[in-house]
Amino acid sequence: MGAANKIPGVSGGIVALIFGFYEKLILSFSRFDFNSFTIFRKKGFKSFFMHINGEFLALLLFGIIISFFSTSVMIGFFLENYQAQILGLFCGMIIFSIVIILKKISDLNFYNISFIIFGILIGLAFFSVAPGTETTNPIFVFFCGVVSVSGMVLPGLSGSMILLALGNYKLLLIDSVNALYHSIVNIIMGNGIETFDLESKKLIVLLLIFALGSTLGLILFSKILNVLIIKYKNIIMSCLVGFISGSIGSVWPWTSKNYENATGSLFLELNNKFFYYPNHLNIENITILTSIITGAFLVYIIGKFNVKK
Repeated sequence: MGAANKIPGVSGGIVALIFGFYEKLILSFSRFDFNSFTIFRKKGFKSFFMHINGEFLALLLFGIIISFFSTSVMIGFFLENYQAQILGLFCGMIIFSIVIILKKISDLNFYNISFIIFGILIGLAFFSVAPGTETTNPIFVFFCGVVSVSGMVLPGLSGSMILLALGNYKLLLIDSVNALYHSIVNIIMGNGIETFDLESKKLIVLLLIFALGSTLGLILFSKILNVLIIKYKNIIMSCLVGFISGSIGSVWPWTSKNYENATGSLFLELNNKFFYYPNHLNIENITILTSIITGAFLVYIIGKFNVKK
């Protein structure tokens, strides 16, 4: 989930759905409320830890934090050198994950199909928004944290894509994370905080504000979603199918900034970006198609594993 959240257009919530723990994730985060702190005060940490599914959340968040830092350089490398192939892998995973979610809808009637269409329109709206201007205002950064965390709890609405639209993707997910990473390395190497430059300190403060906003947003979104899933599961799953379907364009591997560079038939131009589909097989198209099939196959295997478990 940490790796997926770093890629614009890919939602960490999709990973939770693919691996079969989405509803447990929402339930666990929704339990952070005044009642949980009352349990902590009256019955102690052990009861509080069990109430919030602490072991599950601790392992999950530890994995997210580790991958959040470790994938920063790795994802940058793959997106720079093998962008089409890595997007193809996620495209295949996302397309097949739609099949998994459709199975969770017990009655695919006209009413639920209308919510799927609604979700598609919302997903397309987020996808079509042009990147905004970078802003370092602390209040705006806090707001970025609150809304971008929706990518973790709403599969198909990418938190990274929301940050791109708000203009703060590079500031908060690249520059600030790298500044914190290098600062931690410097501390481990024996250097004091006084050796940090002013820019690094500012970036770390902004990252902490962003994290605070993300924490608040995560609890609020989870609380609302948990109630909605219990009462209106078919509607929520229908909307998720739509969100995910509408976001496929974000990871479509056959894109180009110049039409002359397109190696297939053009079918869409959006935000000065050309989308096309391959009309002949060459080495690049074969590797992209292989990546898509690999992504779909991975989701299929994971789905089979979850059924057995």
